Amino acid sequence: MIEMFATEEAVQALEARYRAAPEPGLALELAWALRQRDTGRALQLLRGVPPSPRLWLTEAECVLLLGRLDESERLLQRAEQGFAAAQDALGLADVQWLHYYLAADRGDTPGLHRALEQAIALAERGGDARRRLVFEASLARAEVLRDRAEAESRWATSLPPADERDALCAAALNDFRGMLAALGGQFLESIEACSAAYSQALHSGQLRRAIALATNLGFTFTRMHDYESAIDWLRRALELARSARWPGMISLCLAHTGEALRRLGQLGEARELLQECLQLQAARPQARTTALGRQYLADVFMDLGDAQAALQGFEQLGREAVVGGWIDLQIESARGRARVLPALERAEDAVQAVQQALALCQSQHERGQLPELHGQLGELLLRLGRGEEARQCYAQALEEAQALPGYRLPPALLDGAARAHASLGQYETAFELSRRAGALREQGFSEDARQRSRAMHTHHQIERARAESEHLRRLAASEAARFEALKDAHAVLEHLGRVGQEITAELQVDRVLEVLERRVHALLHASCMMVYLLDEGGSRLQCEFGVEDGQPFQDPPIALDAPDSYVARCARERREFVLDAPDELAVAAQVADTPQPQSLVFMPLMVAQRLVGVLSLQSPRSAAYGEREQLIVRSLAAYAAIALENAHAYQRLSALQRQLLAQEKLAALGALVAGVAHEINTPIGNSLLATGTLLGATRQMVQRVEGGGALRRSDWQSYARDSLSGLEMIERNMHNAASLVDNLKQVVQERDVQQRREFLLAELAAERLHVLATRATRAGHALRLEIDAQLRLDSYPGPLGQALEILVGNALLHGLEPGRPGVVTVLAAPLDEGRCRLEVRDNGRGMSEAVLERVFDPFFSTRFGQGGNGLGLAICHTIVCHVLGGEIHAHSAPGRGSRFIMSLPLRTP
Repeated sequence: MIEMFATEEAVQALEARYRAAPEPGLALELAWALRQRDTGRALQLLRGVPPSPRLWLTEAECVLLLGRLDESERLLQRAEQGFAAAQDALGLADVQWLHYYLAADRGDTPGLHRALEQAIALAERGGDARRRLVFEASLARAEVLRDRAEAESRWATSLPPADERDALCAAALNDFRGMLAALGGQFLESIEACSAAYSQALHSGQLRRAIALATNLGFTFTRMHDYESAIDWLRRALELARSARWPGMISLCLAHTGEALRRLGQLGEARELLQECLQLQAARPQARTTALGRQYLADVFMDLGDAQAALQGFEQLGREAVVGGWIDLQIESARGRARVLPALERAEDAVQAVQQALALCQSQHERGQLPELHGQLGELLLRLGRGEEARQCYAQALEEAQALPGYRLPPALLDGAARAHASLGQYETAFELSRRAGALREQGFSEDARQRSRAMHTHHQIERARAESEHLRRLAASEAARFEALKDAHAVLEHLGRVGQEITAELQVDRVLEVLERRVHALLHASCMMVYLLDEGGSRLQCEFGVEDGQPFQDPPIALDAPDSYVARCARERREFVLDAPDELAVAAQVADTPQPQSLVFMPLMVAQRLVGVLSLQSPRSAAYGEREQLIVRSLAAYAAIALENAHAYQRLSALQRQLLAQEKLAALGALVAGVAHEINTPIGNSLLATGTLLGATRQMVQRVEGGGALRRSDWQSYARDSLSGLEMIERNMHNAASLVDNLKQVVQERDVQQRREFLLAELAAERLHVLATRATRAGHALRLEIDAQLRLDSYPGPLGQALEILVGNALLHGLEPGRPGVVTVLAAPLDEGRCRLEVRDNGRGMSEAVLERVFDPFFSTRFGQGGNGLGLAICHTIVCHVLGGEIHAHSAPGRGSRFIMSLPLRTP
């Protein structure tokens, strides 16, 4: 499947393949990739290609771009018949895409939409999602020009966001969204989207789209009254169009440049460019570019004072806009008539024209023109003596202007508002508005913008003179050829650098070899590629990778001292071998039933002076590996050796990490078992001792009863007291053991069993820490709560309160020293990105680095037997990390107190 457009990297690869083997098939593929990048060269490449539907389609697009529409249509019909006979759905989709171009150049709006609808259906039938997305985005853009509101409703949410990694589709999607934003008055959003689309279009070879985007950016900046930026973008567009020599695109650039110059006051230069635009468009009177040129020329006539010529131009524009279905140009027609009619003493007709333009803008949600339209209506009403209505119009215009991001307020709008207020006797307001208008004028257009406009005009004259003396360029043909050779060498080196980055970025051996194989076939002709790696013993070369004509195979191992193998010889001697024709040794090593290679290369894979393996390439072409190709193979071999060494090192490191992790887990398990055994041994031992004592007393009592001896009341009472004491001891010790088991369970506590709700952290802390605050006061310490009263969490209050109790209790038990008054502080405040910081700190004895490292380990305590069992902070860590979805870290130093800092989500996931 051939792609619609080729990226710069793909074109470079095609160029390299074509230079190595100038076959007709490669010539056609390269011509298709270059049809917009270099139309002239594409046509030259097609001269030696046999007839085919793809050839006719490529030639049809080239001649269309050169302005030969009828010839393009004839070629397009031949291509369509050929693709239909071959039942090539994607070929037919590309034919409809070119029909869209043709209809756009002829101003056939219904045909344009029809072609894109058919292209979408054919791309879907052919199973090409990328083509379909490009066609859908292009149809959405076309519908914006016809009916913005309907296009936004249909496409704004149904089309996906642009994926920057796919320049082809991203350019089309950003182009649509930029046009939608521009016609909705969202200028900053439009500029952002169109600028991204421009870069993506250039990268993917869509030069026609790139030129249109640059002109649209110039148009958008013009509407924002940023003429300096407008001229810069229009200059880029005109340079691209003139270098491509496409009359239609040159006309489009001339139209927009003429409008920018008109707004800068360069009326003579603007008229000259616009008249040239209409001359170039004489063969396409129904094209949208023709209508744009006519609109801008009518504006120039108006500014020059030729009202009658301007009115004729705007009326003709209105008729063409209705036929073409261009609502935005219908708005411009109405605006233009509203400007020119008062000069012909037809003010009431002008009011109706402005109201028509406003209605069209509001129906399309086009906010960008509303300030100027309301200002224009206010000016007309002021002329008719309707001062209050004029003031209201100006007030609405100023309000709409302030609501448009990046919009530069025209001083004329403030002047008109000032006149409206003055007509009503509101002189203070009028004076303030006039002062603001004067300040804006002082900012004005910089001299630099005027100079750039003159430079633009000079550049236009130079380009015209250059076109007249085109034959002089032939004198520099030899120099150009030398330059192309240097540029090609530079491109190859740059490309190899990017390839090296891609190969060495991989850390898996199979991925390294897959990338290497893909790059080898992109840069070189190699029907067979093999990679041999030296085994750990250093005595054999294992075939790690082998592909011949796209089919994988496995070659047997080769001994390093094998005398009849170029692979072994290359490895032993650490040097490359390049064979332009197979010798006896190569023929002897040839695998049976495989094609005889005519060119072979064996390249050692080395890192410093250490051998990693051998890369072998074979080609059925003679002299396939010249000096340039050998340079490429050396570079690829060097990158592959480094990547393979990195991959082996990564494998060894991963194995070591897994081993260390297993050892750490065993060590942690051992510590846990030892801690459990130590803690449970005491209560169980006490219980066993009490049980033994009770059992002995009971046996003595049984003997006395069975012996028939007399038992006194005091004997029974003594036995009962001993039994009760022993059983109480057993019960107490069993409770202690059960408590230890419960605490151990909480180390792996699951949050699913907890109750979740919203709560204020300050209230929870005050409630849960009340008892500990009393305990701290009795011990001569203080507990302070410094928590934001409005800090609200959607989480688990029970576990969070338990964690606070553990941390504060730990500070009172372990952190503060008896007899020395200390302070425990609980602080909390919100952070960015939906999180909060909760901290428990004390000014006590602190911890050593060794203690700090193990502070969250189960059954680790510095006060066993003095109230500590080593499970508190382990439970706290489990609650914070696994129940509340947060993080907890401890910071301490001997004599400087301790700090436990938690980062918690305001809404637990």
